[in-house]
Amino acid sequence: MKKLTEASDIAAVARLRSYLQNTTPPHDDSRTLLLWTAARMPDLLPAANKEELIALVRKHRQADGGWSIRTFSGLERWGGANRAKKLREEPDFATPASDGHMTGLAIIVLREAGTAAGDPALERGVAWLHSNQRESGRWWTRCLNTYTVHYITYSGTAYPLRAQALCDALSAR
Repeated sequence: MKKLTEASDIAAVARLRSYLQNTTPPHDDSRTLLLWTAARMPDLLPAANKEELIALVRKHRQADGGWSIRTFSGLERWGGANRAKKLREEPDFATPASDGHMTGLAIIVLREAGTAAGDPALERGVAWLHSNQRESGRWWTRCLNTYTVHYITYSGTAYPLRAQALCDALSAR
């Protein structure tokens, strides 16, 4: 990793740090990403804030052991609410299904924030990943912004792979 020596690089990182410390994330998805960033910049947030964010991610875990991106923000905040009406009409609106994107991301973020791989919540999340991988090899994640193209399925597949690696759960398959 390149060491910051140029004054402009140091100033840019200081601006970034200030932004992250002083801008309230708009939803729990962004709060999850802030916690992930704090794992790479340990002095970004006080320990109490990190613990609060860890609890927030844990709070979103569903009964089946996974996480659903749809619980991390109100529909009006996704894609300018262009699918909010349609999603509200779906049978699983009140209890959206867990998905690969958020389950994988939650496990990654919790692991990198210091949660042990053997933590029961992470073990249940990994079990969800194992039981919900499709025959194609991917995990399904429904896009909240479009009707036809579900690009989020790519991160919804990459995140579960990384999550399992961080929990030493790849060799067990």
